[in-house]
Amino acid sequence: MSTYYDFMVEAKYKDKWYNIDLHTKDFDGKLRHQYLATFSRSFVGQLESLIDGAWRIGFDDLAESTQNLLLSSIPAECEDSVRLEQFYVAGNLADFEKLLKAPYQNEYYVTRNQIAAYESHEIDDICDYLTAHEVLELPYTARSEYVLYRWNDVFDNAEKIRSMVDRLRFQVECFNEALPYEAGQSYGDRAASQVRVIYRIS
Repeated sequence: MSTYYDFMVEAKYKDKWYNIDLHTKDFDGKLRHQYLATFSRSFVGQLESLIDGAWRIGFDDLAESTQNLLLSSIPAECEDSVRLEQFYVAGNLADFEKLLKAPYQNEYYVTRNQIAAYESHEIDDICDYLTAHEVLELPYTARSEYVLYRWNDVFDNAEKIRSMVDRLRFQVECFNEALPYEAGQSYGDRAASQVRVIYRIS
């Protein structure tokens, strides 16, 4: 059975934590909570360092709004099991933004045809590649077929992680924009003092 990680976001303002996840409206008009992202253990890619380095918190340590969201999504008879769950703080906004600056896993010389097939999803991975030294050993006429290419392994899930970080930024911006204005308060003072990304295991 696969292990999944469901990520949620909380922001702190004036010493209180708030859940800032997005919601969608169902056909019946009810709002449905949306996790920041959900990843299978097999596809966490660069998230692995944050998952493995996370620290554990209990249900009572979550924002009150997060607790209410979790309890409202299950039958009343299951509430005790949720209250006994463990949750994990994977990091803050800056920690997740650092993932976007991580270097590519692979940097080799690849044929133009293979790159085209990989980027059009005709093939799932690049298996035939050469180092710079190996390219120089080729006949001169054959070298032009190879170009320097950088890519991540298919299991690295780089694009989904990028989408996750973009969504995280958006949620923080929405929270800051929604904070009430107080006389004499600068925009910087109307921002979350802390942001934390929390995951639960399902």
